[in-house]
Amino acid sequence: MNRSRAQVLLFSLLVAADQITKWWIQQPDFRPFVVIDGFFNIVRAHNTGVAFSFFADLPDAWRAWFLIAVTMVIALAVLFWWSKERHQQGATPWLLALILAGAVGNIWDRIQLGYVVDFIQWYVVVDGKGFYWPAFNIADTCISVAVAGLLLTNLKRD
Repeated sequence: MNRSRAQVLLFSLLVAADQITKWWIQQPDFRPFVVIDGFFNIVRAHNTGVAFSFFADLPDAWRAWFLIAVTMVIALAVLFWWSKERHQQGATPWLLALILAGAVGNIWDRIQLGYVVDFIQWYVVVDGKGFYWPAFNIADTCISVAVAGLLLTNLKRD
C-alpha cells in the first residue's frame, strides 16, 4: 500500500472511531462512568463552541454555521497542504491526515447536531477538590496530537 493510501486509511479509521464513539455516547441508555477514579471519566457533553467552549456564548442563529465555515476553510487549507506533502517521508503528511480526521469528525457533528459531542474527561483531585480539564473527543485528540507533532517536528534548530 502506498503512503497516501495508508494516510487515507488512517484518516478513515479515525473518523469512523470518532463517530462510533460519539454515537455510543448519544444513546439514551448511556450513563457516565468512572474509568480511573480521581483521574478519568467517560461523560456526555455538548460543546456549542470550539476548544474550551470558546464562542459558545455567540448567538445560536449564526454560531454553528460560522464555526462550520471557519473549520471547513481550515480543513481545505490542510487538505491542500496534505496533497502537496502526502508522498513525502517523515511525519508531516500523517499528522495532516490526523488534523483532517479531527476536522471532519467535528464538522459532521456541527452539521448533524449543531454542537460537538465530547466525552473524555480528565481531572485530578487535590485536597478533596476536583480540577477538571474540559471534556473532549477523539477528533479533538487527533487535532491536538497532530498540531503538537507538527510543532515538534518542524522546529528549526540553530
